[in-house]
Amino acid sequence: MMKRMMLLLACSALLLFLPGCWNKRELDQYGFAMAIAIDQGKGRQIELTTQMYRPVAGQKGGGGGGGTASETANLLIKTEDDSIFEAIRDIPIHLGRKASWSHMRIIVVGEKLARSTDIGKLIDFFYRDHEPRHTISIMIAKGRADKILEVKPAIEQTIGQQLLLTKQVAFKNAAKSLDTTLLKLALQMNSPNSDAAITYVYKDKKEKDELNAAGLALLKKGKMIGVLPSKKVEGLVMLRNEYKSGIIEVPCPGKQLETESFEVLNLSTKMKPKLTGDKARVTVKTSVEGAIGELKCTEIKSRKDEEAFIRKLDEQIKKEMTTTIRILQSKKMDIIDIGNMISKSNPNKWKTMKETWDNQFAELPFDIQVETRLLTTGTTIGKPSVSAENK
Repeated sequence: MMKRMMLLLACSALLLFLPGCWNKRELDQYGFAMAIAIDQGKGRQIELTTQMYRPVAGQKGGGGGGGTASETANLLIKTEDDSIFEAIRDIPIHLGRKASWSHMRIIVVGEKLARSTDIGKLIDFFYRDHEPRHTISIMIAKGRADKILEVKPAIEQTIGQQLLLTKQVAFKNAAKSLDTTLLKLALQMNSPNSDAAITYVYKDKKEKDELNAAGLALLKKGKMIGVLPSKKVEGLVMLRNEYKSGIIEVPCPGKQLETESFEVLNLSTKMKPKLTGDKARVTVKTSVEGAIGELKCTEIKSRKDEEAFIRKLDEQIKKEMTTTIRILQSKKMDIIDIGNMISKSNPNKWKTMKETWDNQFAELPFDIQVETRLLTTGTTIGKPSVSAENK
């Protein structure tokens, strides 16, 4: 017992010699970066625009008062240098605080820079430094990226947070984009087939102060080569089995301006490439469950009517996937991941195919099978709820 007491006292005495908070920094010594824009500067210079969070007095019960209507939570700091790291080191010169990256939401890259530079090499700092999280969203902007950060947020406190939520909704609720993060980009670009896609952001044509985070910038060997429009992304999300929720529109026969809508509640896709010698073909099986959102030209009074409506849905879903495939094949962009599937299932065969895979993918045959199940017609009967036609 005595020995234990002596040992405890000795350990307690040692604690007196341990340093405390040797690298302590106070909260007001940091500036918290929420978003960053990277653009092509003069020559080989990189222009960095960093959006710092600026607390505003009196905001949301923040107390103290003194905040004015002109104050915002956005503070943009512009720096320029040969590398991102050096441009980041220049931020304290303007701010008086060290930039902290632990709460950053998004990275936006200007289109000119994205077309001329390997994106992976460009943003290497954010993978290597210990502060940035790999869940940070990455986007490519139409035009200059800094102009995106200058837009006033519609409802959030910062445009960085606004863009993050806009992209998430575009992916989860409308299937108009993908959930592109630093981690997912790294996985794509380090795969056997490195074709990748990043969320595309641009100003609305009609409302210049509104931003759209929909559509995808396509990357070949790390550089942007084109854009997949938002209306064509839905088919890609289906093929990748990442579909969360969305609407399928079915045109009314003979009526150009009328469409019926079907809400997708569940969608599952199984895709399997089959090899015959050095040739491949792909089988796609998609099962869909959902509910009628709008009926304008169809009446569902019997099982036969329901089957006819389901056939139209099957054809429309198949058409959307086929259209997306044709666009990607014309650009030789395998962001459906067929090449990676072949590499995983038959790595030796992939070694002989990878050098010519772009051309093979462009001619790859797809066999698409869709099976749709109608769960409900909604709260009314299976025909247009209100119509003055045929009376």
